[in-house]
Amino acid sequence: MWLRRLLLPSCLLFWAAGAGAADLIYGDLLLVRGISRSKARLQMPLSRKKYADVRLLDRSLYRFLLSCGEKCSFQPSGKEYSISSVRAAKTRPDMWIAQVEVNNQLALTFLIFKEGETFRFVSPSDVIFKDKSFLTAIEASLKAQVQAPL
Repeated sequence: MWLRRLLLPSCLLFWAAGAGAADLIYGDLLLVRGISRSKARLQMPLSRKKYADVRLLDRSLYRFLLSCGEKCSFQPSGKEYSISSVRAAKTRPDMWIAQVEVNNQLALTFLIFKEGETFRFVSPSDVIFKDKSFLTAIEASLKAQVQAPL
């Protein structure tokens, strides 16, 4: 009888561990919050429930995230980034959408707004940059890309 009482809570506990949200601590560079898992699949965080701001590019990182717990600490091999694309937004003038790849493992979507003579950069809301100099370098590269055609 007492085994039946334990069955439901233990099932819920195992279900919650498999379906819960996880955070990716990506070395000293950044933190990605709100990665959900469901039926052995990952769902990266979405802004406004539809825009993929963070994408995985590396199969080994994907497998790592499937196997770890709620706080996944991954040590990247480097501290490199590249800008894979920058395009003007169709809906608003003086706005650009940029894809930045980090170590060929993560793709992050940045929004760039020109406000007078300055630029404002919006990184994905679920990404927290722990290394501020890394973020500053990315923003400087994005600014140079946007200013080149102007």
